[in-house]
Amino acid sequence: MALENIPAYKCIPGTGFVVDGFRESYAGPNVKGYFLSHAHADHYAGLSETWDNGVIYCSEQTARLIQHMDQLRIKKDLVRPLPMDTPVTIDGVEVTLVDANHCPGAVQFLFQLPDGRKYIHCGDMRFGEHLMGNEHLQRFVGADGVFLDTTYCKAKHQFPPQDEAVEHVASTMERLMSEEVNLRRLYIIQTYGIGKERVFIEVARRCKCKLYCSDRKRTVMECLDMPGINKDDIFTSNPRETPVHIVVWGFLGEAFPFFKPNFTKMEEYGKDMGADEVIGWVPTGWTYENKRNMFPVKKKGHCSIHLVPYSEHSSYNELQTYVKFLRPHEARS
Repeated sequence: MALENIPAYKCIPGTGFVVDGFRESYAGPNVKGYFLSHAHADHYAGLSETWDNGVIYCSEQTARLIQHMDQLRIKKDLVRPLPMDTPVTIDGVEVTLVDANHCPGAVQFLFQLPDGRKYIHCGDMRFGEHLMGNEHLQRFVGADGVFLDTTYCKAKHQFPPQDEAVEHVASTMERLMSEEVNLRRLYIIQTYGIGKERVFIEVARRCKCKLYCSDRKRTVMECLDMPGINKDDIFTSNPRETPVHIVVWGFLGEAFPFFKPNFTKMEEYGKDMGADEVIGWVPTGWTYENKRNMFPVKKKGHCSIHLVPYSEHSSYNELQTYVKFLRPHEARS
């Protein structure tokens, strides 16, 4: 089935399904289903409150996000949340959602066609060995094709496991907070609108502190499933109630293609908060390329920024491991 004007990496062969393709130019009678892997802007580009081209299939968390995010507000009757790890049939095709280990709500789509062909669309994902134990992914070993997240598909992109990066941030902040110093420290964690939650949630748990975030960020957090976590116990809208602040991506500096710190903004923010010292954290894989110092720190005056190789995309060697596990007939990016 031909899907004109749509990039091949967004189209599932033999179907009318489009993944992460919502531009008006993609719409047409041959499109039988729109699938959204997760609620990051580069994947939902084209969606807005005026969307009426067809039903959007996604995870339950992503469904809540795209119905409540200010810039989207998709009509409820055009969003069809699907359960995780449960095959469902759409237009004659068996579709299964499995975890992508990316941001909350992110999934990989498994498509099994009536003629037996199998395709995996990864969206954005971070490979972990736990994925190899998923019974549905095991059924797709030897799939006809895999659409792979190749964000870090170069040999230079090697970084440590997520748990190691999260532990570094939490343990370092725990140590800094326990030090007896005669100054007021402010800790700033730079995050995406959706993403990096594992980092700051672990900080709150280990350091037994609340996290300040904007009302907009809190609205997003309310849409997320966070088992065992009482959001009212963790988040506050009062920036002076806690020394740990969650800020938007780019606040501490730009990370790509190399890190450019914004110490001026840090210093001004610290003064507004009455802080004597400001310590920032930038968790991203872009800051690490097999460097000797795994956790570098940039300093200027009373400001310092910790660069942490925490990524929600697979490193080069993880991509290799995933492809070896799946053994697809064809891999696309």
